Amino acid sequence: MRRKASALLLALATLVTSAAPPQASPPAAAAPDLRQPKGPIKITAERADLERREFALYRGNVRLTSAEVEFSGDRLELRQPVKGQFQAVLTGKPARLKHKAVADAPAVNASAGRIVYDTRTARVEMSDGVTLDRGTDTVSSDTLSYDLAGRRISAAGARGNQVQILIQPPAGAAEEKKPPVPQNTPPPAPAPSR
Repeated sequence: MRRKASALLLALATLVTSAAPPQASPPAAAAPDLRQPKGPIKITAERADLERREFALYRGNVRLTSAEVEFSGDRLELRQPVKGQFQAVLTGKPARLKHKAVADAPAVNASAGRIVYDTRTARVEMSDGVTLDRGTDTVSSDTLSYDLAGRRISAAGARGNQVQILIQPPAGAAEEKKPPVPQNTPPPAPAPSR
């Protein structure tokens, strides 16, 4: 009899909780789209060929700048597959990236033979002799992927080459303290003879 009563109470509790109206949760705040470039995009070059709305070719001392990032190189191919988004392919000797510092992250500066920036993913893919400086640290590799929104780096070597990383100690880090060397002290007295 107790088993039937326990089973009945369990069934009743399940029915009551499943029949209760769901509690309304407060709407979540919309997360900002970190992939979208901030502010206007400005492109300067010595020459521009605009074939159609979706494609443009810029040559000679090319600069693509926005509020927080700047790219420069010898040549820029710009594709706009979606309104407000674009893919930029920069080449140069070298092509360069400058990503401004923010409160909790240092500036990032990079150079490579080829840089591809896609605003749809907020990723920058670099190849052909990549060097990236983040603050005082340096990464050198054959290829490197940089996430602009998260400021994450992923590097790889190719053809047997390795990634090289140089990490500097924090500014003001105390060097290992050594005991002071006595200056101008007389030599120890000779031991008394017996």
